[in-house]
Amino acid sequence: MSELELLISKDKLTVHINVMRDSIPLQIEESDVYSLLSKHGISFGIKRDVISKMVSDVNSMLFPVLLAEGEASQKGEDGFIKLETVEQKHEIHSNEVLNFRNVRQIPSVRAGQLVATIYPSKLGIPGRNVFGHPIAAADGNPNPSMVGKNVVETNGKLYASIDGQITLSDKKINVLPFFEVDGDLNLKTGNIDFVGNVTIRGNVPSDYVVKAGGDISIYGIVEGAQIVAGGSIFIYGGIVGFTKALIRAEGDIIASYLNQCQVYAGKNIEITGSILHSVCFAKENVHAITGSLIGGLISAGNHVTAKDIGNASHTKTEIQIGTTEHNSEEEKRIRSEIDTTKAHLQKVLLILQKLAEKYKRTSILTEDEVLLLKRDKLTQTELTKKLELLESELLELSSKQKEVTAFIIATGNLYPNVNIQFGKYKRITNQLFHHVKAQLVNKEISIDIYSEK
Repeated sequence: MSELELLISKDKLTVHINVMRDSIPLQIEESDVYSLLSKHGISFGIKRDVISKMVSDVNSMLFPVLLAEGEASQKGEDGFIKLETVEQKHEIHSNEVLNFRNVRQIPSVRAGQLVATIYPSKLGIPGRNVFGHPIAAADGNPNPSMVGKNVVETNGKLYASIDGQITLSDKKINVLPFFEVDGDLNLKTGNIDFVGNVTIRGNVPSDYVVKAGGDISIYGIVEGAQIVAGGSIFIYGGIVGFTKALIRAEGDIIASYLNQCQVYAGKNIEITGSILHSVCFAKENVHAITGSLIGGLISAGNHVTAKDIGNASHTKTEIQIGTTEHNSEEEKRIRSEIDTTKAHLQKVLLILQKLAEKYKRTSILTEDEVLLLKRDKLTQTELTKKLELLESELLELSSKQKEVTAFIIATGNLYPNVNIQFGKYKRITNQLFHHVKAQLVNKEISIDIYSEK
């Protein structure tokens, strides 16, 4: 009789049998196999047909043989939201990063119109291991609430409460009113300051100011003007800034080209042409994939990509990665607030200490001192919670910066006299590079041939 051995997987979902080949031909009794399974507590998913075949023709079997197989649990489907407008239907899943570049295609809606449908997450399907024990299943992730401004939810459907345009911001679906100028800005239209989305079907001359709570779309050229948006900015022409144009958006900034302007984006800066002699800060990325970056300062949190960086005249061009103005200012703000809160907390603790010492000596506090004691204990609790929250924000900001693999890519040429900076590490190019990727490796900035794999 041959010796049998059971091989049970770590997840307890499969059982294989192996035979210690101490005799040929092999001999296995069916009762011995079932006894061995019973001895080890195997009771679910037993493949009886396999056992019968193995026993009847054991010498032709390739061991180990799968004898029992459990049922793995199945994670439930995640919830999602589906945009229902006729012009553009799109599903937004719970783990999706919204692509704000699609905002320009998002249509207008009327009050009462269906905007989106909520599809709830589904329960997971439990499994069972070979011992007959249930395996818990993870339920699908629910889609977070995406009800934004001027949107109401009724029975799993989102409706617009006003006439306006759909805007996706901070993972919320908003319907914002829109204001449209059918031509250039001029003395008749004046400056614009509007709560919703703004569309200008012409040019914005120098010294004009356009502000919007939502998105700004400009179909012409922007000169030395100020454009500020709570959402994204789309400039279908370019920007000729005359060194005084200021463009600022909480979302993306997308334009044909930038020339002598200051640009600040809460997300990405995407240019189809070139960026010339401009100061650009993007919290995430700066892309000019078919154009050049020449002169000025380009700063991004993650990546900078362009066809050419610098030029044959060796114009000084600065590229900074990982230390955007936004991150730097945010870190300064948090650290300053932490210092202020700690100083305030220290004063409160000192007062509480003095009151405690007096009570220990005299066993008496005046009515005013009792009120002061109660007030400062409450203040101590509030300041402690605030300090914990601020330190958590600082830690989160720091961890986000560390998670990013930052780089600079020039698909064409990287010219001499380009100042590259990753945090505190700097390097000035002194030769011509072609098709390269610059990144920080072991505290040094390396410039290597770029592979698109």
